[in-house]
Amino acid sequence: MRTRTLGLLAATLAGMTATVPAATAETAPAPPPTFAAAVLVDADTGHVLYAKAAHVLLRPASLTKTLTAMIAADWLPADAQVPVTAAAFNAYPDKVGMKPGQMWPLQIALHALITDSANDAAYALAVDVAGSLPAFGSIMDLAAAELQLPDHPVLHDPAGLDRSEGVDGGNFMSAWDLAITARDMMANPGLAAIAQEQTYDFEGPDHIAYHIVSRNLHFLRSYPGAIGVKTGFTDMAGYCDIEEADKGGRHMLAVVLQSDNPDAESATLLDAGFSIPVSRESAYPTLPPVRQPYPLPPPTTTTIKQTTRPRSRVAAGPDPAVSRGGGQGWLWIAGAALLVTATGEATRRWVRRRSPRGAHSRRRS
Repeated sequence: MRTRTLGLLAATLAGMTATVPAATAETAPAPPPTFAAAVLVDADTGHVLYAKAAHVLLRPASLTKTLTAMIAADWLPADAQVPVTAAAFNAYPDKVGMKPGQMWPLQIALHALITDSANDAAYALAVDVAGSLPAFGSIMDLAAAELQLPDHPVLHDPAGLDRSEGVDGGNFMSAWDLAITARDMMANPGLAAIAQEQTYDFEGPDHIAYHIVSRNLHFLRSYPGAIGVKTGFTDMAGYCDIEEADKGGRHMLAVVLQSDNPDAESATLLDAGFSIPVSRESAYPTLPPVRQPYPLPPPTTTTIKQTTRPRSRVAAGPDPAVSRGGGQGWLWIAGAALLVTATGEATRRWVRRRSPRGAHSRRRS
């Protein structure tokens, strides 16, 4: 598979080179790319059209927040109020301004996370989901398995901080895994809408008017059809980008890691992708189908007395009849209560998260 992929990559590189104008007296030849790793994906079909060092684990910086956003959106009710803990307040260094004891509406916290790339928002959401930052790392691992990330990412910090600033030294992810994660996040209409916003105004719980500007503003304004996604930077990760664009209803997504000019190199990749006809894509490797990252609760050895519903239904999630207010809902609630007692804080938060309602678009599966 790797040999075939390399051959396809060579062909794609030749195609990309052909899109660069020939040198003239007025035009200098295009410089070689500076990125350490990159992936280009047709987000509609999932075909990987270009890859360089795609399976090498590198520091992802704030690109991690694409995964944090999906987990928070899936685990917490839409009307959740996210408490701000001391851990969130002390997050380093970029913050939206959360203060201990405040309660931030989930939707505002998600805007702060994606648009402003606020580390305090990432930490507040993580603690609300899992009860602690280390526990959220375990949930990130489960979500990675659910998303079928193949390169075994190292996931500890919900904001993407590393070294001493990050939880347990921070994260490592491959460009391939980040492409899967970003494609899945952008298939969620609510999160995709946030990723596309250039600015966001809101009133905080302190009754102060906030105006945040997207960290991805330059790309959103400069690339025709840009609809997201996320930028990242730390001293160890360098400059990183995940960018997506829509041209004529066709969606292309680029991941660029450790680049000297990530916006320009993402634009070059996207241009090359749009130049490849869909009819030629069938020979290229394909990412896993889009799916929602619903991590399972921690395993328990406690015996739960069976009622009319098998135990596997409790482990799999809320029964549809309960969401519709079915008459037998009290049976599931009783079983869930026993499960909460048996497995502690993390399972309690799993049970209280919203049930799936088809919020994830399947247009890219």
